[in-house]
Amino acid sequence: MIYSVPVNDASEVPALAAAGAGELYCGLQEPWWVERYGNHDSMSRRQGRANLASRQELAHTVTMARKHRLPLFLALNGQYDERQLDYLEGLANEFQQMGGEGLIVRDLGLLMRLEECGNDLKRVCSLLAVCANVPSVMAFARLGVTRVVFPRFLDANSVGHILRASAREGVCVEAECMVFFDKCPLVDGYCTHYHGVSYPDRVGAVVDLHGEPLYAFDTTYRTHACLGTRCDYLEPYPCAACDVANLERCGVGFGKLGGRGRPLQERVRALEFLRAAQAEPSDEARKRLYEQTFGKPCACYYGATIQDRMAIEPIRLQERPGHTYVGDLRDGAGLCDALRELADVSGACTVLVGPLPQSELEPGRWEQTVELLCEALACRGHATTCLCANDVGALVALAQACGSVRERLGAAWGGELVVVPGPLLTRGDKPAEFGHFLAPEQNPSRPVWDLDGNPRTLTYQSPPSSLVDHWERGMDYAQRTSYQRALACLVAGPDAADGACAV
Repeated sequence: MIYSVPVNDASEVPALAAAGAGELYCGLQEPWWVERYGNHDSMSRRQGRANLASRQELAHTVTMARKHRLPLFLALNGQYDERQLDYLEGLANEFQQMGGEGLIVRDLGLLMRLEECGNDLKRVCSLLAVCANVPSVMAFARLGVTRVVFPRFLDANSVGHILRASAREGVCVEAECMVFFDKCPLVDGYCTHYHGVSYPDRVGAVVDLHGEPLYAFDTTYRTHACLGTRCDYLEPYPCAACDVANLERCGVGFGKLGGRGRPLQERVRALEFLRAAQAEPSDEARKRLYEQTFGKPCACYYGATIQDRMAIEPIRLQERPGHTYVGDLRDGAGLCDALRELADVSGACTVLVGPLPQSELEPGRWEQTVELLCEALACRGHATTCLCANDVGALVALAQACGSVRERLGAAWGGELVVVPGPLLTRGDKPAEFGHFLAPEQNPSRPVWDLDGNPRTLTYQSPPSSLVDHWERGMDYAQRTSYQRALACLVAGPDAADGACAV
């Protein structure tokens, strides 16, 4: 397995190469961005020391990586508005000229921009995109993605199934999975949905025990996604050493180490441990090696403590005036029941459609959906029906199914049927949704722990006015034209006249 390891400074490259890194990735947080959007994670999901600070540092890191024959990837894994995409497109093109290897991307609009401008960097679908089924893999592949970092709630066998099923559809992608650091019960892309546009940077707090307080919003972790008041998931060294062999058998070629911002010695130690663990003859031996290395019983990365995606799928979107809600986003299998309810709902309504786990992709799944939609809509006359999905694959499949529905209902049907993306896909932040982040009384001090288990108090700091201004302007979906072009391209299919997304 090739280990992908974070690098925080060009000087770290030789040590990471010597420890066995197969490739490197980094973030960038330039003063230009901070002045406009605040020192938060909207650019690459990390703050402060987890990022390089200038393009000069980025170019130097590229040079050092190439000297040690290590490809370097740049994380641009946030969700962005159209103004930010102008900056990011230029940055991506400059990174290509520097000799960078690829980009780690989540935003569909940024992927569309990279296609349109002819950028040749490899594109890796970020963990935060929650790409967890075949339709989603196919959609991202049409936007130039050649590798997927699969979500942590998928085990090795599930990833293998997705890879084989995608290959049968003619789409072959590289697979990457998390193997060390950064385990959290938040299901990848959902952490920004539940915690607004920022979150407490635990590692930054524990490395500099006497430094300035960090921007720490929603410090109480009040959502059910964070398991209430429990903090036992904040293991410093979550590990998947015992899963590596099975991941490889299932087609996963890359193991990702988290830990951007962690001290170099921590990343080196984790990398050396993973390489040594693969030479051990059994899981029991690997667990003994873990305890010898880190001084505590092993903390398994995968298994019972990983939440299923449905555990935190939102059950309501921002209110739509005049709409009745049908169905429950937490239960993707309940779509058919929700469609059957439609005939009994008068007036406009929204059907909340859950993601598509692989178990739902039996032959005839969408044929049945079309049948049920036709039956329900025929009884609804002129009423408007919205189908809302938080999953890229489900969104594309629903939109394509709607074309068949309209054809079969014919011109006599006077209703309106639309498919809309949910907040995970659009980042539908509104000031009211993150208002409590701005209130000190709702963000009391909370403990964090250093890597030896010693406590420190993380205190609240008011965000700068520039960040508040950015939030209040919001992510206006109507202005996200690149994102809309990407969705239109995906729904049109690979044989559409506009070939921008052709495989």
